Amino acid sequence: MALCLWWPGFELELERVRTPSLADQPLALPTAGDRRRIEMGCALAASFGVEPGMIVSQAIALCPSLVLCEPDPDFHDAARDRILEILRLWSPVVERSADRGRLFVGVDGLERLYGPPGRQLAGLRARLRELSPWLASSACIGYAPGKFAAWVAARSAGSGRAASSARPAATVCVAPADLAAFLASQPIEVLPVSPRMVKRLRRLGVGRLGRLVRMPEQALVSQFGADGRRALAWARGERIDRVLPEAPARPIRVALDFPSPIGQLELLHAALDRLIHRALDHPRRRGKSVRGLRVSASLEDGGSWSIRAIAREPTSEPERLGAFLRSRIALDQPRRAVETLRLELFCFGPASAQAGLFDPREGAPHVLGSLETRNGELLSPFRRAARLLRLRLGGAALYRVLELEPESRLPERRHALMELA
Repeated sequence: MALCLWWPGFELELERVRTPSLADQPLALPTAGDRRRIEMGCALAASFGVEPGMIVSQAIALCPSLVLCEPDPDFHDAARDRILEILRLWSPVVERSADRGRLFVGVDGLERLYGPPGRQLAGLRARLRELSPWLASSACIGYAPGKFAAWVAARSAGSGRAASSARPAATVCVAPADLAAFLASQPIEVLPVSPRMVKRLRRLGVGRLGRLVRMPEQALVSQFGADGRRALAWARGERIDRVLPEAPARPIRVALDFPSPIGQLELLHAALDRLIHRALDHPRRRGKSVRGLRVSASLEDGGSWSIRAIAREPTSEPERLGAFLRSRIALDQPRRAVETLRLELFCFGPASAQAGLFDPREGAPHVLGSLETRNGELLSPFRRAARLLRLRLGGAALYRVLELEPESRLPERRHALMELA
């Protein structure tokens, strides 16, 4: 069994809580960048025709009273982190999603602690009320087998609440025996598939999951491949995705305050290089490469800015990390001068061949010189790794496997061994 907590328009509702004067105003959250578009709009803005993906100028033309909330990811992430702390004290199995306002909680075994589901949810709302009355009153909760059914139940609770603004936040509980009947009445938009697949299903006359269940599996697979088989399993209630517990992350955070706000990109890059070196020198980073990075800043006159990036290959070379972040900053620059710049390393990997094995900070300076070059020629990272491995193995021979004819029936023609010099 899984529990889904969903706050529709999470970021915009947080802005209403922070600024009470926006309570009755149509709000929208624009994207960052030069060509700004609407990322999210409230229900009042949607009644004027404002939709996600629309250009800001077009949205203002449709709704002249539209209030654009400046992106403040630090504030929104901090609010979600506080909710996560409350949930982890209530259940050890908590999983976040890409949507800040949607969280999943594993509830198996909680009946011994908190009683039946009704009492569990009442206790959870009481804990949220201690943090914020708004969080407790506006949370749409779904209780069902698996994450997909729990999300559909929370969405159903949210749609029922949207029909009457005076109606309090609802909770929809689905027993395992009622799962198939509950899913049959839901629209196909709830499926976690691509919008293109949803449009094609609509053209085929499939509007509800119950209609999808009656379609032959072979026909769905021939039309949509593996997505068709997964969609059918979700619609039938056969696929039960468990909530995956997350270990509380211990990211490495460093920050730099400026005496006066800086707006030049060159100064920002120089400050970022300093933060990268400070973060790599942290004791908890030693012996590990870096893959996930987040750069955030407090902006002049309020607001914040942040970018989150995952590198394809982990590394611990400052130059590579700096070039990677500068390329991301070029696509999404701060809109105002920066007062405080922060860097966070949150995803780590094993020691990389580029720097993890050969960086003097990693504890191998005595072999660095002999592994860097051969006959005065700079070795590639692969060759350096091979030489270090041969050194550790006591001079044993190393061979590289080459793929020659993979489809050959003769084993000796499929692969060959080449000794590494």
